[in-house]
Amino acid sequence: MAAYVPRHLLLLACVCALTFLAALSRPALTDSDEGFYAESAREMVESGNWLTPHYNYEPRFEKPVLYYWMAAGAYLVGGPSPGAARLPSALAGFGLVLVTFFCARRWCGDAAGLLAGIIAATSSAGIAMAHQALPDLPLAFFVATAVWTALVGLFDDPRGASAPRSRLPWLLAAALAAAGAMLMKGPVGPVLVAAVLLPVMLIERRRSGAWLRARPAHLLAASAVFFAAVVPWYAAMTAEHGTAYLYRFFGAENLERFATARYNAPRPIWYYLPILAGGLLPWTPFTMLWGPAIRDAWRRRAVDPTVMWLVFWAAAPLLLYTVSVGKQPRYIMPVLPPLAILLAWAVTRAAAEPARRRLYAAANVAAGGLLLVLAGLLLRARPLFIEWSPAWTTALAVALGAGGIFVCLTARRPWRLPAGGLTAAMILATLGAHYVLLASPGPAPVQRMAALVAQARTGDEPYGRHRVFDRNLVYYTRSPYVELATLGAAQEFLQAPERVLCVLLEEDAALLERDGLPLRRLGSVSFLNTGGLTLRALIDPDPRRELTEAVLVANR
Repeated sequence: MAAYVPRHLLLLACVCALTFLAALSRPALTDSDEGFYAESAREMVESGNWLTPHYNYEPRFEKPVLYYWMAAGAYLVGGPSPGAARLPSALAGFGLVLVTFFCARRWCGDAAGLLAGIIAATSSAGIAMAHQALPDLPLAFFVATAVWTALVGLFDDPRGASAPRSRLPWLLAAALAAAGAMLMKGPVGPVLVAAVLLPVMLIERRRSGAWLRARPAHLLAASAVFFAAVVPWYAAMTAEHGTAYLYRFFGAENLERFATARYNAPRPIWYYLPILAGGLLPWTPFTMLWGPAIRDAWRRRAVDPTVMWLVFWAAAPLLLYTVSVGKQPRYIMPVLPPLAILLAWAVTRAAAEPARRRLYAAANVAAGGLLLVLAGLLLRARPLFIEWSPAWTTALAVALGAGGIFVCLTARRPWRLPAGGLTAAMILATLGAHYVLLASPGPAPVQRMAALVAQARTGDEPYGRHRVFDRNLVYYTRSPYVELATLGAAQEFLQAPERVLCVLLEEDAALLERDGLPLRRLGSVSFLNTGGLTLRALIDPDPRRELTEAVLVANR
């Protein structure tokens, strides 16, 4: 079995290079939160202050420091760029694929290990997050590593494989991974790990009569490693900024974000179900293969320990974020590895059992059909991609449609053939999206606006921003801006006695002019806001609704 590992790792590395690393600098920074991390890392390098993150040249206490350190380190090597800012996410995605592969291989065998790695490397959620300068995919990597190594270190392998010779290395790895999660996004990381381990520990106590199989000395050593890695930066921040930092970070940025609507509007309890379905694409239809396994487990009144661990691993983060008030789609990235393993286990099992091959074929046809639907949506949405010739969108749609037809035609073949078709289609979709659909053939809209600002400034005039190019404009102008939260604030800003500039939407500029405020237009940029592209835009592509026009104005 070990002979397959190098080949499988090479294949996974090639897939990850195409889905995670390719086109990493395209498009320009578009997600509003990306600007926070990319610019904060740039200012860290510029100022030489590696303790306190800054954004817009003001201290930023919202998140811990690890992502900034990683992005700033990439800047030191290759210079500031969107690709360097996103590199930590892309590498974390590759790490997550490796954790998924080795975990699935240990618990489910070589075939399931390879397929689980491929699913993790080609799921739409993983690809999307690997191309964003955000800490959520690195957090998922650290949480997955901590959970897997802790399960191996604390309990025997549920399939009866030989226990590790020493549990200490596994526990130390879990401690370091949990520390990485704590430095990446705060206490939510260790909480997610504990939320998985505690129910498993209770079930194992009932099943085997033992709480843990690790020595107390090993647990103490792992705890010491965790605190030794975590405490220094938090202690240094407290010494530098006082206890107000602790309240701001642990109280406002963690407890209030979880329990109140201060940062995110309340969303329904079922909010994450369509997010999960969309995030697993194109593999979502294969969840129907779980049905027979659930039915068999119900009849036997018994669940395979491996499946039980994976279910807890997937369910704990999902339940934790479901009960929270503040919800964001990317929060549940830690569920990707266990779901990928469960899907791979179900697919390889169904493909090998004659009684389940009809259901297996149906899942393949459904997956191929989804590719055909995506191809149709791209053809329909051609009017939105105004910076490219429609021929590019048409070619990408035709290629995706061909991939869907291939998957449908091979639906009854061994799993490697249709899985290969889905993998090729997702690689094609990734390259097409990031090189063409989401990017610009020349400078991106935010870059064009930054150039207009630089050209219009004759000195150090302040410039403000209202409702457009949220948080990413400062990265390209390399100078601080004035945040104008309301149109009234923009109006007051433009009434200043000295010359000022303001970036805002054309419709807002027209409103100010109708209110009698004289404005001097210095330039405009029309674009599709790909960072906010929705399914509705693809289904009903109305350029008048979806396209944005931003203008640069001066008060004199």
